[in-house]
Amino acid sequence: MVAEALPGQVVDEGPPAVNQSTAAALANITVDKLDDSVKNWLNDKNAETLKGALAFVPFILQEAYFEGNLDPKQIVIHRGSGGVVFSDASGFTALTEKLAKKSNGAELLSQCLTAFFTPLIDLINAYRGDTIKFSGDALTIYFPSVDDTKCAAFGAGIVPPHGSFGLPDLGPMATAVLRASACCIEIHKRLHMFETGVDDVRLCLHIGVGCGEITILQVGNIVPPETHIPRIEYLISGAPLEQISIAEPLAKNGETCLSPQAWELVRDCVIEGRPLEDRMDFHLLLRMDESKYTFPTIKYATQLYDNREERCFQLDQLNITRRYIPSAVFKQIECGTLQYVNEMRNISVIFISGSGLEVMSKNGPNQAQELMSEVQKVCYAHEGTLNKFLIDDKGMLFLLVFGLPPLVHPDDPTRAVLATMELVQVFKKLDLVGRFGVTTGRNYCGVCGSAKRMEYTVLGDSVNLSARLMTNAPPLGVLTDEETSKHSTGELVFKPLAPIKVKGKVNAIPIFKPLTREANSVIGLNLERKIRFPWYDNILDGSSINSKDPVSTCKAKVQHLCSINKWPGIKVANDLLGGPYNKALHTADQTVGSSTSRTKAPPDSPFGKGGLVVIEGATGLGKIELAEHIVTHCAMQFQMLPIFGTMGPRPGETIRMIVELLRSIIAVCRNIGTNVPTDDVQALSQLVPAQHVSSMPVLRELLSNRASTAATPEVLDAALKVILELMMGLKKQTGLLVVLQFEQGSSLFEKTTQKDLEVFWMITSKISNYIMKEPSIAGLVLISQADRKQPCVKDAEKATPCALITLKGLNEENILEYMANYLSIPEQSVPPPLRRFVSQVTTGNPLYIRETLDQLIEEQYLQVKPNGSANLTAGALDNIDIAAWNHTAMVGGTVCRIEALDPIETAALKMSTCFEGPFTLPDLAASSCSQWGGSTHFDLLRLFKATQKLKLRGFIDQVQSPVASTPRSAGDAKSRFGEIQYFQMQSALIRTVGAAMVLEAQKKSVKRNALIDRVLKNDLPERMEQLAAKKSVQHIPWYYERALRRMLP
Repeated sequence: MVAEALPGQVVDEGPPAVNQSTAAALANITVDKLDDSVKNWLNDKNAETLKGALAFVPFILQEAYFEGNLDPKQIVIHRGSGGVVFSDASGFTALTEKLAKKSNGAELLSQCLTAFFTPLIDLINAYRGDTIKFSGDALTIYFPSVDDTKCAAFGAGIVPPHGSFGLPDLGPMATAVLRASACCIEIHKRLHMFETGVDDVRLCLHIGVGCGEITILQVGNIVPPETHIPRIEYLISGAPLEQISIAEPLAKNGETCLSPQAWELVRDCVIEGRPLEDRMDFHLLLRMDESKYTFPTIKYATQLYDNREERCFQLDQLNITRRYIPSAVFKQIECGTLQYVNEMRNISVIFISGSGLEVMSKNGPNQAQELMSEVQKVCYAHEGTLNKFLIDDKGMLFLLVFGLPPLVHPDDPTRAVLATMELVQVFKKLDLVGRFGVTTGRNYCGVCGSAKRMEYTVLGDSVNLSARLMTNAPPLGVLTDEETSKHSTGELVFKPLAPIKVKGKVNAIPIFKPLTREANSVIGLNLERKIRFPWYDNILDGSSINSKDPVSTCKAKVQHLCSINKWPGIKVANDLLGGPYNKALHTADQTVGSSTSRTKAPPDSPFGKGGLVVIEGATGLGKIELAEHIVTHCAMQFQMLPIFGTMGPRPGETIRMIVELLRSIIAVCRNIGTNVPTDDVQALSQLVPAQHVSSMPVLRELLSNRASTAATPEVLDAALKVILELMMGLKKQTGLLVVLQFEQGSSLFEKTTQKDLEVFWMITSKISNYIMKEPSIAGLVLISQADRKQPCVKDAEKATPCALITLKGLNEENILEYMANYLSIPEQSVPPPLRRFVSQVTTGNPLYIRETLDQLIEEQYLQVKPNGSANLTAGALDNIDIAAWNHTAMVGGTVCRIEALDPIETAALKMSTCFEGPFTLPDLAASSCSQWGGSTHFDLLRLFKATQKLKLRGFIDQVQSPVASTPRSAGDAKSRFGEIQYFQMQSALIRTVGAAMVLEAQKKSVKRNALIDRVLKNDLPERMEQLAAKKSVQHIPWYYERALRRMLP
């Protein structure tokens, strides 16, 4: 660890492990030992980062820090008074809808936002306003009440705080409201009917002004999954917020409405506009009373006494800004690529309206902190982003977004709805009322504001629709739109409701009430002695469980894959089972106990002597298919009856695992015993051992699917004791096969599943310890990546024969057979170009192969005829746009992996797609940090680190140096830094998906810069030597040459 951080240096609190020698070397590094060039480079980089970060932090937070009120554990960071302005823009929805249809829509909208908000925020700052929050295209602005007569710059008081000579001082509060009023009037004069240049769309503002006591809170402090920095949200609350919630809707476009409290303070300073017949106590602002006050004088006096710049964050406070800025945005600021954060993308949005929480009450701040932390936990558990928490004209509002980098998933609509259902329980627990709206669509995602003050936000039609659905939702109710219902997985059921009319829409909008899919109460052996596998009803194999007949679908997958005799996975399984794959065992009408040809498992196999088999592999590689074959074979041939317990892919599913274990054990008891009730609760009451009867109330709740039952250590311990006791009683009557599975699904970060995974291994360890002692019980563990530190995994790895099965992609021969099986055609009927294409794109993943073939058939590039032949349309493989298949696990998952990278890693990957053959680090540096462009070795080192991470994660591969005579050669194999490393992107899938994110002009630029860099490095040294040699020879101009000759003897 570095002994002393440089000023403003961002120190990673969760560094990777280093060896002892490296750690010792780092421990001796101090600031005084660093070269001045290193210090200057770090300070320059951090200064640039700080400049960008300050635009995301309002002045009041910085002031709170210098007053000692910004400790992360402190909730109330500021109490004060002043004017509060809520400025809402009209026209952005129409603008976003029009630009969303254009290829460069994000760029054009970003330009419009900057052109509009830059003068707006400049005016706000000029009148000492502090932009606290962006609510989409609306702003909440605080004009603090400050006594400028006590300011050091006030001096003899030549210029009064209000700027007009000869008039008495209005006092701090009235002066603050006067400045707010003058600011609003000037904003209307300069920005009313602002021309966007897009199809005659114009922007205008309607504004509400209030005043009084305000409180600013910071709440949250929960760590998101993609970073180690806790995320804190700040909000402003108080009576002025209630005032502007009434005032702002009363103002039409181009108008400003003052609350009664604000009007009383400035009624003698301004001219009133048209009367408001419905609310005579509220007043419209027409203009300043210019006989007393003018814009220039008010603005001049305001700026004269404005000392906020003296209390801004410096380099020492750079780390503090990270708490208040989304981690993805901060990384873009660090890399100097903030302009690339603006984009149009498909996202799922949750709007939440909350009531029942009085922030200004004595216990209000603590309640707000509890609510925010609970909302953050649920949001982050589903890998979403909490974009906003604020109090505005709609009350207490939350804005959650699913699909923002780096948290992008193919199943974001499902994640959003599942998170909403959990949040309903949060509001119930806290005795609050919440209304929820969920929508999915294409929206602008990027920064909104100017270089001086901005926020990352989302704008668009579906964002607005989410807010409309929220207002129409019943208390503690959830409404979703049609797009969300279409793109969600089978975990959810959507009940159509009567369409509703909403603001901004001509036609009525179809709405839906989401419901969780009713869980199948039968797990394991059913009453017909057929096996009901848990993956028939849960997303455990990467599918969407939308199939009408999941049983037939899953059995077909088993037959397609396990019938490949040369597949390494089935070969190992056959060795452990002592027999080949038998297709007859997997027919739909097979029942346990009906087979007459029973056999015994090999004596040295875990299925013969007891033990554990572990199958690891990424989603889609065949874990489920192989497990179903093993379980079916053991049940039919060895009379080993199955017990199931699965977790994932959603967070907090520990209870489901326990419930499945209980239900499947009861099912075994019911099939081998007599008079066991068909109701699981009654059955368990009859079967539970006497010493565990006290646990029945908890177990009854578990089996009754009570959502309130928490997976506490006490609940898990009580349930596991009963499970092990029941297994002990069953072992004397029959063999058992306990199947335990953990599925990570589309979650991107280990932190998301860490707690669930720890619980899984705890349960697995306790069960495996029991299994290892009992020869009649075997275990089967399914997981993406087995933890080699777990004793049960070590035992499986050391067993003879080895009981740890690691699945990888199919080879080309297996791919051909699998394609033929899936298409139900002979292998020779598979077109060779199709075989090569599928092999290159899918990397041998069976799930990807199925998706690719389905897409080709759906898009009519591939025709499979009833006579067993298959034909590709002419030129089909040249016209396929794989990147458009983002709804598939293959492409969608690849996109998500790329989006989850850091900005510099993403840039390196995108540049890598531009090279067909091997490339080097200097090739990439030529476009991002060229030595000819003034970059330093530190910039090159950051790029080197990024390429190493890409190599480690399998995006690119290190390859041999190409032949020097080929045009791909990047020059000499050695440089002054040592041997040159060559890389290549060999995955056709990653290349295709990554290349779709790069514009053609950018591709040409990357190649051109790399070629120029290679030429310069090859030819420039020699030419410089020639030039130096030429300069070393004394040169005599020709017109002196004759004179010199005459002078010489």
